[in-house]
Amino acid sequence: MKIGFLGTGTMGAPMANNLRKSGHTVTVWNRTASKAEPLVKKGAKTAPSPREAAAGQDLVFLCLSDEKAVESVLEGPDGALSGLGKGTVLVDVSTAGVRSARAVEERVRARGASFVAAPLLGSRTAAEKAQLIIVAGGPAEAREKARPALRALSARVIELDSAPQAALMKLVVNSVGGAMMVAYAEGLALGASGGLDVAKVVETLQASPFHSPLFLMKGEQILARDWAARFAVSLAEKDQRLAQEAAADQGARMPVNAAVRALFADAIGAGHGANDMAAVADVYFGWAGVKK
Repeated sequence: MKIGFLGTGTMGAPMANNLRKSGHTVTVWNRTASKAEPLVKKGAKTAPSPREAAAGQDLVFLCLSDEKAVESVLEGPDGALSGLGKGTVLVDVSTAGVRSARAVEERVRARGASFVAAPLLGSRTAAEKAQLIIVAGGPAEAREKARPALRALSARVIELDSAPQAALMKLVVNSVGGAMMVAYAEGLALGASGGLDVAKVVETLQASPFHSPLFLMKGEQILARDWAARFAVSLAEKDQRLAQEAAADQGARMPVNAAVRALFADAIGAGHGANDMAAVADVYFGWAGVKK
């Protein structure tokens, strides 16, 4: 297929490359053009604007940081919406929330195109290895058209009947994941403040019935004080905000989510916004007076 790919950052670059390696013709665009150059050197085409990246494509992927970025890339005379043709499927793999999914779907339909929200579960490493889990929601025909491309990026595609459902599912997952990360950091700080060896706390939790691949990975990062972003604190905080917005629209209460968002905001305030969400442990250790 002919695929336009808009957003070649941490997740987008390896995804666009895997689509290229799978035999699709990929045209890329990125706001900072230099970030797309490595893909062009590998054989991808480049476009000077979102509109031109979207024009004449079978599929158009968006891989952007939040709902504001999605809006800025879609709208305007050079926006991707103006380049969509009838029969094109716009696939948004961004985590932009339920409100965004509904709004984008309406405008895409008005262009005679189709919309699939396909948020990602997984890290850059999973993206590089084409081992992402993708939750894809949209009309059956659109999902069918997008399915070969989505399978080229993933270990599993979970399909839902609508784009807003897919967007909501991602928020459910990240709401739980954020709570797990904060509770883990809090537990490690509790142990450290009482004189326990943090490495032993990590080992014991991983041997317990509450073990988790997340705890294993983040434990290693925390022990090494390795805050290089796999999933940045700023994005984690954004996802908790989007979950709160969805809850408000649906009449649900999320007091844990509100606390988790506040703790990620504390980490941002401490200078960890661009660092991995594991850095919330650094904030907890500081509160507990644990030597770094």
